[in-house]
Amino acid sequence: MTDLTLVYFKMRALAEAPQMMLRYRDHPYQYAMGWDYFGKPWAEAKSEAAYRQLPMLVTEDGTRITQTGAIMRYLARRLDLMPADPIMAAFADEVFEGAHELFAPLNPVVNFRTGDAFRDACEGCLSILTARFADFERLLARHAGPFFLGETACFCDFAAFHHIDLSHFIDEAILADFPRLHEFTEAMRALPGIGAYLGERPELMGVGVGPKLVINGVPVPTGVMAD
Repeated sequence: MTDLTLVYFKMRALAEAPQMMLRYRDHPYQYAMGWDYFGKPWAEAKSEAAYRQLPMLVTEDGTRITQTGAIMRYLARRLDLMPADPIMAAFADEVFEGAHELFAPLNPVVNFRTGDAFRDACEGCLSILTARFADFERLLARHAGPFFLGETACFCDFAAFHHIDLSHFIDEAILADFPRLHEFTEAMRALPGIGAYLGERPELMGVGVGPKLVINGVPVPTGVMAD
């Protein structure tokens, strides 16, 4: 194995922030679906992953790291995206944890819900998002600069950006009342490697109707099973 390998599923969720960090630092990596990496259906393979879930990061020597926070912090230290100052690192953790709390109410809705279930879930999700985005708007004012800790992006910015970006599937105008968040997203898109990643990653289409990712030019249903 010559590169880091990020193992996940067919969805736009917990693998986004790690990939953006890697692309930002121009660090080589491979992306593998769970069933391809383990060589068997995920239902049969999950007992081989700690906590029976993904994502999982496999290092060059074969070491497996699971749990999103562990992966993010490992990459942050390895890619110099973790503040050296303990207080600033704690501030970064605050933002990361606040962003990660949006996973449950947001990511499954966008990636899997359809029809009335999607519309009903959006109503509840929107109130959660706007409340948390108000928190983010306030936290962005804590330090001068477009990012949460000031002029330089760190690991927490990538986690927050993923959820903010995904929230546009719930409401395209969701940032209308959050000018600092809008500036933040523009600054994130302008980072080296990020614009290219956003343009090259599989398109997520059919949200709310029949979600699919366009992989190698072919729309395939989101999920945890092979096509």
